[in-house]
Amino acid sequence: MQNDLYDVIVIGGGPAGSSSALYTSRAGLKTLVIDKDPHAGALGMAHLIANYPGVPEALSGMELLELMKLQAVSFGAEYLRDKVTAIDPDGEVKSVFTVSGKFFRTSSLILATGAMGKNSEIPGEKRLVGMGVSYCATCDAAFYRGKEVGVYGKNRETVEEALVLSRLASKVIVLCPASKLSVAEDEASVLLSEKNVEIRYHSKIVAVNGDKELESVTLEGVEHPLPVDGLFIYISGSAPVLDFIGGRLDTSQCGCLKVNREFATSSPGVFAAGDMLCKEIKQAVIVAAEGCQAALYADKYLRGRQKPNNDYR
Repeated sequence: MQNDLYDVIVIGGGPAGSSSALYTSRAGLKTLVIDKDPHAGALGMAHLIANYPGVPEALSGMELLELMKLQAVSFGAEYLRDKVTAIDPDGEVKSVFTVSGKFFRTSSLILATGAMGKNSEIPGEKRLVGMGVSYCATCDAAFYRGKEVGVYGKNRETVEEALVLSRLASKVIVLCPASKLSVAEDEASVLLSEKNVEIRYHSKIVAVNGDKELESVTLEGVEHPLPVDGLFIYISGSAPVLDFIGGRLDTSQCGCLKVNREFATSSPGVFAAGDMLCKEIKQAVIVAAEGCQAALYADKYLRGRQKPNNDYR
């Protein structure tokens, strides 16, 4: 059991969480980041990042996360590898409980657990994430310029991401597990109008193949595997990671955590940022910026300010 009272506990060590920790610790607030596993987040799974501002050399998502962590730690932030199982967000002092049996107290919380929320159901998928398997064309399309890729799914995200890929890949094969896409006809027609896009219906992937990188996918009822250089999966989408909240904070009808313009949740002193807010555009630079804002508003709350500190230094 931990008796120390933290000023801020950040749940989640991705770009939103580490950015929050950087700003709170630099503001002199005693900060603890609890992260179950940096490899489990969207950025941690990214093979290469080549579009993060101020980082001109391409690096892996894990390398970028480590740089963020080191910068936060340099200002005094503490990091703990553990999984949060429950929180008590009410009152002036909030409580955090972890799977290892630890208990922490804090004056404010910043939630930044992301929106993976997807259980791998295809054999070989998890093993090849970052080595040909991706969940974000906006993030990774540039790595497949002139290559053949598969897009697996039937929803609107499938169509939108396939269009992104069609601008760079030599061929995009949309593998739809149903008899049709779950979008309006005009949206599907836009996809079909792209000359390098092919849609294959009744195409269920039963295996993702490759040793050190993706080589092919096996389709149900098809004898020979389909060779692809990349596979973008949208079969079950993503959901905000909210299991530890236990219904203690307000959510929308679609299950997204509700926040106001100051990134504050329904419980005073509890803030949230990043993909767990059900973002339309998922980019590390965007969620890092939100983490910064959540931290500044948490600082405002803790110090009783009328306005957040907007000092750039």
